[in-house]
Amino acid sequence: MAIQIILFLCFLILMAYFLDLSSSLTRIPSVLSFLFLGWIIKEGVGVIGIQVPDLNEILPIIGTVGLVLIVLEGSLELELRQDRISLIKKAFFIALVPMIVFSGLLSWFLYDSGIGNLRSALLNSLPVAIISSAIAIPSAKRLMAENSEFVTYESSFSDIVGVIFFNFLVVNETVNILPDGLVIMT
Repeated sequence: MAIQIILFLCFLILMAYFLDLSSSLTRIPSVLSFLFLGWIIKEGVGVIGIQVPDLNEILPIIGTVGLVLIVLEGSLELELRQDRISLIKKAFFIALVPMIVFSGLLSWFLYDSGIGNLRSALLNSLPVAIISSAIAIPSAKRLMAENSEFVTYESSFSDIVGVIFFNFLVVNETVNILPDGLVIMT
């Protein structure tokens, strides 16, 4: 069984390399191709009847490491200089404001529709509002240097703030809105 697992992992690495190379030709971000490949493999394994071990314990760790590597890889091309402070501030606020507005509107819609409580509505709307650096940074490589730098900063800030807020919502089990509009987490 170990030989089959090793061969399968080698096949996945080769496929990932192929999809990464082909992303420049197809203009489809390699992350989307990876997700599609993962879905096809999952469905294929289910049809064949192969028992897959439960990876729910390790997947969040692998996902976090992957996110950190993508952000670090994109930030390697950046230079932190005094004249870039205004660009960094602008990127931070352009990442923060639409994420708050979009997740707020979507969670209000979900909450108002009776789909769930406010906390679950926020937890379900926040991932949709985050601009993923896994897609934005590789796609920005074809832009001019200043635009690519802005996209890297903006998507990195969106990921970081979104993950922090999402973890904050996961840890706090109660979300209450007071009559004066204050949100209380306990």
